[in-house]
Amino acid sequence: MENHEEELIKRRAYAIWEQEGRPDGQHLRHWEQAFREMQKRSAPDESLGNGGARPSKRSPSPRRKTAKNGAGSQ
Repeated sequence: MENHEEELIKRRAYAIWEQEGRPDGQHLRHWEQAFREMQKRSAPDESLGNGGARPSKRSPSPRRKTAKNGAGSQ
């Protein structure tokens, strides 16, 4: 694990510990929670169904002009 990632996990685990009122004996749970949060942040978004790639921005297809009923007929 990179030093930078470990430092981020450490800081997040500390923040979780403080948010929960600094309980004793919960350091492992806090570390694991912080680790999971970091994994989620760095993982590609599988819900997109394309390996995390964002869809390209395309201009919308032009709409066809259709004649309305009775237009031009008498």
